[in-house]
Amino acid sequence: MSVTVAVPTARRPQALARLLAALPAALAGVPGVDLLVVDNDAAGSARDVVSDQARYLLETEPGSAFARNRALAEVVTERIAFLDDDVVPQPGWLASLLATEGVAAGGKVVLDPAVPRPSWFDEAGIGGYVTAFDLGGAARPLTGSEYVVTASAVFDVAALRGVGGFDPQLGPRPGSQLVADDVHVVRELQRAGGEVWWQPAAVVVHDLPAERLRPGWLLRRAYLQGRSDWLLDEEVMRQRALGGARVAASWLGTEIGRRRREGLWRRTTAFHLATDVSRTLGAVGQGLRWLGDREPSR
Repeated sequence: MSVTVAVPTARRPQALARLLAALPAALAGVPGVDLLVVDNDAAGSARDVVSDQARYLLETEPGSAFARNRALAEVVTERIAFLDDDVVPQPGWLASLLATEGVAAGGKVVLDPAVPRPSWFDEAGIGGYVTAFDLGGAARPLTGSEYVVTASAVFDVAALRGVGGFDPQLGPRPGSQLVADDVHVVRELQRAGGEVWWQPAAVVVHDLPAERLRPGWLLRRAYLQGRSDWLLDEEVMRQRALGGARVAASWLGTEIGRRRREGLWRRTTAFHLATDVSRTLGAVGQGLRWLGDREPSR
């Protein structure tokens, strides 16, 4: 099975160099891997880092979805695996992903264990906002609303092209750090009849910058998650009263109940609830924005 490992990158030359240094062990056991770096910085800041270690492409349209779709358009292999430029793939990473079945598979994302966590940071509850990802257990097909993250994932090229690749409306880009592009892709692959797998043996370690452990950053990130949630389900939300505000409020009510059971006197629980509120405000705000943009009825 032929495979390309694609690394979209944007102005992180040091992190990219670290990732490239880890790749020999991460790709061990998989012969003939094509390595592709897509530089999403118009100034080409990754060019000198890549050197002759990989194929280099410059994608000047800013946004992670544009960079991933550029990689998808360029590959000639059967599968394409993606890594974020701020992760370190662990030994055997690619072989583990390829050992699964289905049209796609994703692995575990562990936050840098060397970074101290604030006492109020509920890693199990809100670590996803900084790209911690773990569905636990053994390798298996996804069920229900589960998904995988593109910080560590592999896709069948034909299947991914068949669903149109990644949606730029959802992917992070300058001035609009929305997310959920990976959730959208998984949904589209499943709607097309494909099976997506979880593979816990495929592990990457993700950067955890200190600024991302500040309350303001996390609350903003939760707010953007709420906006992304609304856009992900836009067709449904448009049909709901007040642009889906009641749906968001109902979700918040459920989360408040969970936080009460966990103990609101705990700092971790209290801040987790604050992110829930911020996420709800993001979803409501996106719905109200849509309502405000509609043309008057004739």
